[in-house]
Amino acid sequence: AEPSSKHYCVLQDTPLTKKFPSSSSGEEVRVLTKGEAMQVLEGPKEEAFQPETRVKGRALSDSAVGWITMTSSNVKPWTPYYKCKVAAPLHDQLAAEGATVVRQVEVAETLELVEGPAPDGEELRMKARAEKDGAIGWVTIKDSKGKRFFES
Repeated sequence: AEPSSKHYCVLQDTPLTKKFPSSSSGEEVRVLTKGEAMQVLEGPKEEAFQPETRVKGRALSDSAVGWITMTSSNVKPWTPYYKCKVAAPLHDQLAAEGATVVRQVEVAETLELVEGPAPDGEELRMKARAEKDGAIGWVTIKDSKGKRFFES
């Protein structure tokens, strides 16, 4: 997997609007929330009257389509690489319950996304390859309480 200029991770809550110009009367589709993924469908385009760059995108979680203003503080290009924030087990299967631990992933270790992310009950998990030793398995990105174990 390689970094993409068509997929972004939302860094802070950002309005998704129906129309391109941000000055047009409201028409907010919804707010893209921090940590959500989006795909660029059109753009980037600059608005002539403001030094803002906007893109038309689709939220990957529910397919909501609209425009957002792109800044370095609200979105970043998607990358398949995740850094471990909290030591976590690398499992042999998607379902954590009943899985065998391949090994423990250490804090600051980098993993490359192989498959997913996929839900496992209330948790969000991904299949990944460890850069350190090539070990492959499933890890929890975010637990049921919203605690993040990995950041992209």
